[in-house]
Amino acid sequence: MTEQRSRSSQWLAWMNDYVDAAKRFISEDPVDVASEEERELIALKMALYARALTLFEGALLLLENDRQLDFRIHSRGVLEATMYLIALDRNPAFVALMKDDDFKSRHSRAGLHLGAKTFPGTDDVRQQLEEFVGLGLQGAKAIQLGTLLKGSDFDRLYRSYRDMSGDAAHVSVTALNRHYIENPNTGLATLTIHPELDDNDFQVTMTELGISITIATLLIMKVKEKTDVWDEFQTLLQRYRALASEQQQAAQAMQHDRNE
Repeated sequence: MTEQRSRSSQWLAWMNDYVDAAKRFISEDPVDVASEEERELIALKMALYARALTLFEGALLLLENDRQLDFRIHSRGVLEATMYLIALDRNPAFVALMKDDDFKSRHSRAGLHLGAKTFPGTDDVRQQLEEFVGLGLQGAKAIQLGTLLKGSDFDRLYRSYRDMSGDAAHVSVTALNRHYIENPNTGLATLTIHPELDDNDFQVTMTELGISITIATLLIMKVKEKTDVWDEFQTLLQRYRALASEQQQAAQAMQHDRNE
């Protein structure tokens, strides 16, 4: 087994153990809330954690099946959910901004459907959409992801999120270069359906995915205040740090060898 495959196996084991611990974590007793405002904030935080965990487990399944590019694309969603959790933790008033963002998005989609050449809905549905669009935006604005983590200790997550978007998730020339490999000697090209990640991309994806789900868990722990799996998560954090450090050292050694 190569060193890279060995590290990949260790990461897979860590991810599986994290999913098991997280599922027990969310199955614990519900959180008591004192007010409607608090209920709304906690509900959004819990739903974001459930979204992050859903995508985290999906990324695990993709990696287990050697779908490395899909794994990287899926990991992007975990980073996004965690960025929203961080924003809510730093400023509970961010709930209002999320509502505005949702309203603006629904308003825009409704307008697109009404403006289509053919409208598939019934007259009642059309009337409802027209009434909704007639409300106007009411000052609602879209959330700018680039502003979520400004001033935060975790602002690097947005940079990683953009990298994953630009070279993996979006249909861009950079992303498509992964699929179209041209031989410089013959000029012949090969199309690759499920391209592998290079060592650096795998390292960045795995470490950012790992720290994102860890941050998300710690933020939800602040809400729950009490859990029976605290010690397990501490052990998982120690394992994460060891794996991330080992992978970074391996990447540095490989870079040194290339420069020799």
